Amino acid sequence: MKDVLLGKRSDHTFRTVVVGDPSLKLNEIGIPESIAKRLQVSEHLNQCNKERLVTSFVPTLLDNKEMHVRRGDRLVAIQVNDLQTGDKIFRSLMDGDTVLMNRPPSIHQHSLIAMTVRILPTTSVVSLNPICCLPFRGDFDGDCLHGYVPQSIQAKVELDELVALDKQLINRQNGRNLLSLGQDSLTAAYLVNVEKNCYLNRAQMQQLQMYCPFQLPPPAIIKASPSSTEPQWTGMQLFGMLFPPGFDYTYPLNNVVVSNGELLSFSEGSAWLRDGEGNFIERLLKHDKGKVLDIIYSAQEMLSQWLLMRGLSVSLADLYLSSDLQSRKNLTEEISYGLREAEQVCNKQQLMVESWRDFLAVNGEDKEEDSVSDLARFCYERQKSATLSELAVSAFKDAYRDVQALAYRYGDQSNSFLIMSKAGSKGNIGKLVQHSMCIGLQNSAVSLSFGFPRELTCAAWNDPNSPLRGAKGKDSTTTESYVPYGVIENSFLTGLNPLESFVHSVTSRDSSFSGNADLPGTLSRRLMFFMRDIYAAYDGTVRNSFGNQLVQFTYETDGPVEDITGEALGSLSACALSEAAYSALDQPISLLETSPLLNLKNVLECGSKKGQREQTMSLYLSEYLSKKKHGFEYGSLEIKNHLEKLSFSEIVSTSMIIFSPSSNTKVPLSPWVCHFHISEKVLKRKQLSAESVVSSLNEQYKSRNRELKLDIVDLDIQNTNHCSSDDQAMKDDNVCITVTVVEASKHSVLELDAIRLVLIPFLLDSPVKGDQGIKKVNILWTDRPKAPKRNGNHLAGELYLKVTMYGDRGKRNCWTALLETCLPIMDMIDWGRSHPDNIRQCCSVYGIDAGRSIFVANLESAVSDTGKEILREHLLLVADSLSVTGEFVALNAKGWSKQRQVESTPAPFTQACFSSPSQCFLKAAKEGVRDDLQGSIDALAWGKVPGFGTGDQFEIIISPKVHGFTTPVDVYDLLSSTKTMRRTNSAPKSDKATVQPFGLLHSAFLKDIKVLDGKGIPMSLLRTIFTWKNIELLSQSLKRILHSYEINELLNERDEGLVKMVLQLHPNSVEKIGPGVKGIRVAKSKHGDSCCFEVVRIDGTFEDFSYHKCVLGATKIIAPKKMNFYKSKYLKNGTLESGGFSENP
Repeated sequence: MKDVLLGKRSDHTFRTVVVGDPSLKLNEIGIPESIAKRLQVSEHLNQCNKERLVTSFVPTLLDNKEMHVRRGDRLVAIQVNDLQTGDKIFRSLMDGDTVLMNRPPSIHQHSLIAMTVRILPTTSVVSLNPICCLPFRGDFDGDCLHGYVPQSIQAKVELDELVALDKQLINRQNGRNLLSLGQDSLTAAYLVNVEKNCYLNRAQMQQLQMYCPFQLPPPAIIKASPSSTEPQWTGMQLFGMLFPPGFDYTYPLNNVVVSNGELLSFSEGSAWLRDGEGNFIERLLKHDKGKVLDIIYSAQEMLSQWLLMRGLSVSLADLYLSSDLQSRKNLTEEISYGLREAEQVCNKQQLMVESWRDFLAVNGEDKEEDSVSDLARFCYERQKSATLSELAVSAFKDAYRDVQALAYRYGDQSNSFLIMSKAGSKGNIGKLVQHSMCIGLQNSAVSLSFGFPRELTCAAWNDPNSPLRGAKGKDSTTTESYVPYGVIENSFLTGLNPLESFVHSVTSRDSSFSGNADLPGTLSRRLMFFMRDIYAAYDGTVRNSFGNQLVQFTYETDGPVEDITGEALGSLSACALSEAAYSALDQPISLLETSPLLNLKNVLECGSKKGQREQTMSLYLSEYLSKKKHGFEYGSLEIKNHLEKLSFSEIVSTSMIIFSPSSNTKVPLSPWVCHFHISEKVLKRKQLSAESVVSSLNEQYKSRNRELKLDIVDLDIQNTNHCSSDDQAMKDDNVCITVTVVEASKHSVLELDAIRLVLIPFLLDSPVKGDQGIKKVNILWTDRPKAPKRNGNHLAGELYLKVTMYGDRGKRNCWTALLETCLPIMDMIDWGRSHPDNIRQCCSVYGIDAGRSIFVANLESAVSDTGKEILREHLLLVADSLSVTGEFVALNAKGWSKQRQVESTPAPFTQACFSSPSQCFLKAAKEGVRDDLQGSIDALAWGKVPGFGTGDQFEIIISPKVHGFTTPVDVYDLLSSTKTMRRTNSAPKSDKATVQPFGLLHSAFLKDIKVLDGKGIPMSLLRTIFTWKNIELLSQSLKRILHSYEINELLNERDEGLVKMVLQLHPNSVEKIGPGVKGIRVAKSKHGDSCCFEVVRIDGTFEDFSYHKCVLGATKIIAPKKMNFYKSKYLKNGTLESGGFSENP
């Protein structure tokens, strides 16, 4: 279907590349003249526009081969003098017309904007003001725009009242202003307010006042000095000329105060000028929405002109930052110290990991010369573990901010890079640091088969003893995996060595999102499928057009409900989330960071019943912990220590099997005894005792003994402080736990290999603390304010624990298992706010209302990770649309079908448009389902307006008289009784003289010239429309027709029409036509042997005529100066020069 639609062409749509043109107004679109001539606009003829249309648009109509108008329901070909009031004519696009512009993909509401046409003398491209790139989410690097010319009055009114730019100044996604200052304008606005020596004289102010909509204020300085008596204006006064009288605005962050349209104070900072919350354009929209477009356009012109007067350029000198050699040397040293400090912070964070604490204790006794090898080991282990690599990257980024701050310390205030960065118009400080100071941290987003050495030099890379060389020197069948990590100390300015270039290339180009490039489109399609039929009803509720189902009792909006009545609220919410999903594609997917796009997908698919390998629970801390100093920190650590799985292998230092038979026992014991040595220091650090370890091992054996699959009765597990082993390791370990197998009988002895390969791995994997089903416990920080706030706690966020568990285990779900594990620490957890992150499980535990609140909180967090802000009403509507039946459903076709089934509103046609159409129709036919066609897709498919807003529901009624169906008919019987008719397609007969050159005027041209001559159309206008070239083409066409037929052969219908119109320009046309024309044929001239045209009259008589005299008649009107030239070329002494006839006919 897509290929078919894209292959169609029409006279009211176009697609072409867009370029920038700041001279255009914000609501204008520049259309090339060549494209505008080919685009048609329908307009009804009436007494008011008749003269305008005939005078202005007839020349365009005459350029076509035929002139068609729509009269009633028929498309008829007529002449200009046959026009009637009420005819719908099709004229070319002109200045002031409205067109609908769109940049695909249409992922949000503001990608469709109605703009005013301005015809430009350009070719092949449309022009757009650069400020309008933001709503279209486009730029000028080859982006294409689609244009649609409205053809009905209703469409034109809807474009002007609903989709015009001045009707979309507020972004419906976040509630802020849609337009903001462009890059050059933003830089100029920052400079004109920040520069202290920005003074302008009267001539400069008058020059810039031409672009300002308001009056020039009095000068701030009347007399600057005795030698200078000219008054001076400040830059703040210049910028204040953009504010209307009565405008008041404050922005405390930048100390901005505007009173009665005058800018009174301002400090260094540009947040109030950017596209952020509380900016001055957002306040202007509330003050006077009708003047905002003019103010932004005036600001662009005025600020760009001021920046042109001041000057701003970027050179390589700006990359050096420092003004002299010594300053540059100091900067380089500080960068080196900063990178070294960042590396030390990473190492310290790595030593805080549990598995590295023993290394920290031992390292204190080592000699200083071992530090280099220790750093190499740090680098190796960091790249072997994704957890350590993530920890190191996070620590390095925190310490690296001090290095980035050096750019502002050493950079001059006139540095163009820093000016644009401070203004927020272009670039960022991170890129400047990479070019001028150092590349910094480089980490790969995917695992590789090799790592990076600590020092990025060719010698370190070629070191054969380096452990980071992958499988070299080892078994070729084993492949190690690394998460490459390295720090490049050089910058692009100083140059990179080959290894540094390779590292930068690997880490900066492997974060492709191609694997998930189709995910935003899938989410957008599914969201729109669920929400396109949700609208604001006239009673203030939010309903679904399917069965008029209630979705919300009241739409949560700041404005009056009456303003949104009839709007498609569901489509707006779906577009808001879709745009956030598409923006997440810019953020690379990494092993060390969670993908915002995948996180958003997981939140939206909360209703899916698919089994999940892992489930997460959120545990919030109890308020009573705040009574203690650092109570939340210690409490979270204690909860983590209690819940997190601690395997027996993590505390065992040595394990061995000793042969020690025992004969004085009541039960038969195996002679092979397992010894496990544990340090008392480790037990104390883990808050364990030897008795608790023995008890945990016994419990694990009783609950999991079936996993062993060994023929044993029981295990005898004991702890002792005196081991029979003489191993040296026992000197440092004070606890020994022995495990002996209880045999079934004295004659059955368990083999040593069974104990070594089965029993010992089973025991080492057994948890001695925590829950076996808990994979990990993370202590996190949430920026969402905790509620309710008690005991004077006004923090912006709080600590909480994220518990990851291994899926559901039968009837005992994860949440129940977690509750049982938390029984000893119940008082430390706020169970009123703790919940499972799986929405279906949360709803089953706490109810649908709590599940809805948690879903909205998770969705808000996922959207925030994408870098977008979405109004809360959109998030609430998404939650309600998925849970309207009382439970959350999956975001797919099955979930939507389940909603329709619960609400008793089946819609097989709409469901078939989403997926598997043949299966949907077949299933619906088998079940005899009735589709009431209540959706918007149904209405559009049948050419109707959707049933919300100004639309209404419709029904399809089959007339039995027409179709003959009085009773139900079996479809298979009907198909089997239908006869297949074959139609033979004969090749069309080709006309003899139908091929005409491009640009040849059609037959209406000849008659219309004669009709328009003296009928109110100035001769000068006709001569600007038609040229001598048209006359020559007409003469050549007539000559070709004359020589394409045999003598006495009648002309075909097409050629006959053209020659009839030629006859109208003959000076004696009335005498030649006589009583009427029955036909025209080619005959032999009476004045020679040449051929001529002959009129066959209705009374049976014949009359020949010269087509050259007809062409002369047209030449007299269009190019009278060419008449003598035409006569000299074709006429000689009163006789045609070649193959013609005498001038007498």
